[in-house]
Amino acid sequence: MLRRLALVAGTCLMSSTALAQVPESATEDKKVTGGATDLTDEKAATLVAPGEEKDATELSVSAGGLMSTGNARLMAGTANSKFRLRRSDNQFSAAAAVNYGRAAAGPEEDLETNVENFQGTARYDRFLGDFTLFLSAQGRRDRFQGLNLRGRVDPGVGYYFINEKTTLLWTEIGYDFLFDLRRSDSLDIRDADGNVVERLDDTEVVHSGRLFLGFEYAFNDSSKLSLGVEFMQGLSDTDIRRINGVAELSAKVANNLAIAFGFTERYDSAPLPGKEELDTITTVSIVYTLL
Repeated sequence: MLRRLALVAGTCLMSSTALAQVPESATEDKKVTGGATDLTDEKAATLVAPGEEKDATELSVSAGGLMSTGNARLMAGTANSKFRLRRSDNQFSAAAAVNYGRAAAGPEEDLETNVENFQGTARYDRFLGDFTLFLSAQGRRDRFQGLNLRGRVDPGVGYYFINEKTTLLWTEIGYDFLFDLRRSDSLDIRDADGNVVERLDDTEVVHSGRLFLGFEYAFNDSSKLSLGVEFMQGLSDTDIRRINGVAELSAKVANNLAIAFGFTERYDSAPLPGKEELDTITTVSIVYTLL
């Protein structure tokens, strides 16, 4: 293992001809599909053992919700859809997610929106053995982070350290281009008395280096654990750091039906005025695999 880790730094741009394996849950029809409803970067590739079929077409949808009435009123919903198309050594994947909630503190109060974000991502991979070259694009709209749009473009290279039927451990390294289009009500910097002392630009561009580490373990044909953490260090502004993490545990309850538990965190060292540095989302969803 140590020898393989040492080889990564020197051979990151070289192709490998060795084909490897993935958990059965990623290659068989009885697979379990995760249901996280906040999008970070997901598994770079689906590699296969010699003799196994590479091509795949997969589509899944998931949804969850909560409603409360009476003295405390609440309605919240979360939904997600994922698509993957694999042909030979090329793969295209896409995902979309929405989280929305409204709440009121008492029976006489009006419901107010307190969660509202929409996300989408698309990615292309070119596989070279245990390596993958990829290009991904993401878009996120989050009212309570003060973002009309956060767009990202991420080219890079990925490599699998462990690539077995039940276990995957992989990394990605690359560049992150970020473009923010900010809400006009999130630009004012105020002093202790509430007076505006500075107004930020309504757009921002950040250039960063990106590092991702992922782990996936299939307990059996019906349950799977997925973990991932993504770190971005600003290059144009070294005070800017962002960390995104995701954890998913999914278990199949019927042929194409699964229940999924997801946790996502997003840390931004330089949030907009009045915003917290850390956001988290915890979800429980029902996942249905269409293809």
